[in-house]
Amino acid sequence: MSRGRLADRDAVAFGFSALCALAGVLIWTLWVTPIASSVGDADAMPIGRSVRLELSAGERVGVWGSGISAAFGTMECTVTAPDGSELPQRAGPSLSWDDTLWWMTPKRGFEQRSQFAAIDAGLHAVTCVDSLDRYEGEFLLAGDAFGNGSVGLGRNGGSDYAVGTLLALGAVFCPPMAVLLPVVIMIRRLAARRRRARGAGDADAAWTTSIEA
Repeated sequence: MSRGRLADRDAVAFGFSALCALAGVLIWTLWVTPIASSVGDADAMPIGRSVRLELSAGERVGVWGSGISAAFGTMECTVTAPDGSELPQRAGPSLSWDDTLWWMTPKRGFEQRSQFAAIDAGLHAVTCVDSLDRYEGEFLLAGDAFGNGSVGLGRNGGSDYAVGTLLALGAVFCPPMAVLLPVVIMIRRLAARRRRARGAGDADAAWTTSIEA
């Protein structure tokens, strides 16, 4: 491959590295750190109790659970709106915070189980129970790691990926890529420079030998 094409590829790689660095900073600053802080600041409640939370219209909240009931999937929660109606909840994507960023969860053992969004502003009540009335556990209300909506990727945007999945992947892949790509390029350039210097030295030696002969 010519040096010009290698230089073009290096420029693209450096640009991608800068993009990864920017994406990593934004994801960790605006998503990872706030969610981790909200989980750390939230008060865990035993299953069977209710938590009341003042929310703004459209605000999303994550319901996080821990313990045997949450692990067995028997923890069931209901969300009551200010007008007394029950709000729907949404489960998370197949790959989420708990798959890539579990080590950032301040409270050990807690995983997000569902998500809900307030329709109207006001006081909301969340009650979690064990459906079998047998197992114990805890729950808390904190930031939502599932995200809202999806992004179409692939050819013609035919493959939809949940926003929470893309953020969870970006948080762990963008920072290493931002560091490794420039390192790999610099190592390759140093190796290529040494090969050129060695080749030039061999050529000079051959020229000197031919003159002496």
